[in-house]
Amino acid sequence: MWSATEIYQDDDDQGIETFRLVGRYHGQYWSVDADQGRASGGENRRVIFGFQALLHPGFLLELQMHVNDEFNPVYDGLYTGFIKWTSPTSDFSLSLGRLDYLFTGMERSTSSKKNYTFERGLLVNQIMPGEVVGLYGRGKIAGMSLQAGLFSGNIENEFTDFSAGLAATAGVAYDLPWLYEKGTLHLDYLYNDGNRDNNAFEPYGHTVSLWHQGRKGPFALGIDLTGATGIGERSNVWGLTLLPTYDFARNLVIDGDMLQLSLRYQYASSVDDNGLRLQRRYEQNVASGQGDEYHAVYAGLNYYIYGYKLKLMTGSEYSRMRDTTAGRNEFRGWTHFAGIRLYF
Repeated sequence: MWSATEIYQDDDDQGIETFRLVGRYHGQYWSVDADQGRASGGENRRVIFGFQALLHPGFLLELQMHVNDEFNPVYDGLYTGFIKWTSPTSDFSLSLGRLDYLFTGMERSTSSKKNYTFERGLLVNQIMPGEVVGLYGRGKIAGMSLQAGLFSGNIENEFTDFSAGLAATAGVAYDLPWLYEKGTLHLDYLYNDGNRDNNAFEPYGHTVSLWHQGRKGPFALGIDLTGATGIGERSNVWGLTLLPTYDFARNLVIDGDMLQLSLRYQYASSVDDNGLRLQRRYEQNVASGQGDEYHAVYAGLNYYIYGYKLKLMTGSEYSRMRDTTAGRNEFRGWTHFAGIRLYF
């Protein structure tokens, strides 16, 4: 069924080599049960559709759109629209256009197609951008992976008019197994020039992430330490994320399926009062609180039917937002999830 999305292939390697449909669907049910109240709902979390064309020699053209979660109207803005060139050795690539920002920190460097949890953490969602328009390159040299990008400070429904400053990213990764069979250590940096009309990037001037991911057999662990300096009245913030997973059962119903336990602990803190905001999509349905200290623990099960391309997920997260100056909880409660993730 998934192979049917490739609707054209030219074995002569001339012109368009392949043309395929691409997209993803994330549907879910959620509920919040907190001291401040209760809320629940079902939603089409992400509906994205488009195409990829592999052009000779080494160019990839991609165009994907957001589909309105109510499907009326269908088109809800551009998701990605870029051209990418990859060297014949695959050691270097260069992308130009509208990109999903997957360049800084452990969770933001992971596509939503492959997340182990329903949502990225609070601090990541607060300080990292979504889609951006610009130029991005990455390459490998002497056992290291290097990346760098330059982006427009504003973004519109499709592209940009380059009227709101700029942002830049850089990063380096090094193979470092430590106690694992394999592992990688990353250091990422994001710069925002602080233009007041910037709407593509959050108001943080400097963001740094130091993170490591390692795997040994069925066990994997990601550790991320991220900090960001606020622009203007926005507070400096920092946080720690631990993300372990364990693959504990295979071939349960069909060949190749798998059950996975996913855990996550988040800690976030702000230097100034009320520098943190509750998760917008869920927690803010019952409380619009702010604070300066946040803890959250997540536990979930992922059932992979066809790898990342088709999986069922369920999970629960307990979180607490504290206003230490006022000496009270701005939020304390549970968020529960169940849903499906697929892409092609």
